Amino acid sequence: MGIFDSSRTRVAPVFGRLQCLDPSGRLWLQGLLELANTRKLPRPDAGRSRLRLAKWWPKEARLAAPPGLLRWLLENVEEPRDAEAWGRQPEVMANRRRVVDRDPDTLAGGLRGLQGRRPSPRAWYVLEGPSQPDVYLDSAEVVIVVEGKRTETAPTTSTAWMRVRHQMLRHLDSVWDHLEGRRLYGLYIVEGESGTGSIQPPSTWHEAVESTISHEVLRGSLPHRTPDERSQIAAALLGVTTWQAICDEFQIPRDVLIPEVFDDTTAPRSTRRKSGKARRPAPGPGDLDIVPTAGDSSAR
Repeated sequence: MGIFDSSRTRVAPVFGRLQCLDPSGRLWLQGLLELANTRKLPRPDAGRSRLRLAKWWPKEARLAAPPGLLRWLLENVEEPRDAEAWGRQPEVMANRRRVVDRDPDTLAGGLRGLQGRRPSPRAWYVLEGPSQPDVYLDSAEVVIVVEGKRTETAPTTSTAWMRVRHQMLRHLDSVWDHLEGRRLYGLYIVEGESGTGSIQPPSTWHEAVESTISHEVLRGSLPHRTPDERSQIAAALLGVTTWQAICDEFQIPRDVLIPEVFDDTTAPRSTRRKSGKARRPAPGPGDLDIVPTAGDSSAR
């Protein structure tokens, strides 16, 4: 965040240019996937369908946590890493404390709440909020999630209620149940190894990719998934490329890579903590993106 905010200095300028190049994505989606395939997996296939949903800053997609994970968390929850996770309302705090203490009646009530069609992210029994990939791309054939970085040297690897919950796996997990036959790809885009002068990702990010798909991390991040599902989700992670490589590949001038932002603009509906850091309010059910299925051709 701050003056080097990757959403504003990298994601929006680069994907805005790609969208101008071809709003359908047909001229650049395939190339983007191949650039990121540093794991040397079988050639990714973006298909020929038009993009029907393309979201990034300031309107990033919000993908609800999988119901299976929310149930697993209630049944296996431990003390949170962050005291703020207990919530602010006395009733919320009390119910979460009782679940941590394995109170059977409170647990049963929480599980009943999760059976609703679309539980509110503010409900006490929802222990993981929506996932927000930096870029979400959707067609009738593929779903692509992108995590964009600039100054960071590693991805986020935990959440308030889970000591192991890697950021990319969280994105892929949120989409997994909605694919209906579509192909799923995830990729990191980071700053070149020596800043804007290089197109190669730093070695630390290649290591981060390998760590993300390790057996221990897959098991810790996806405890509600079967071993086969974990393997398939891991196979969706292509690897890592750089902003500089994308600019060169698609003939985008590198001066679109903004050095710094100096104004105090934040994404719509954001609020401010006393520290000055931007924070989005907890979304209601209507704020979450419903991942379009293969049979839904409507654009949103």
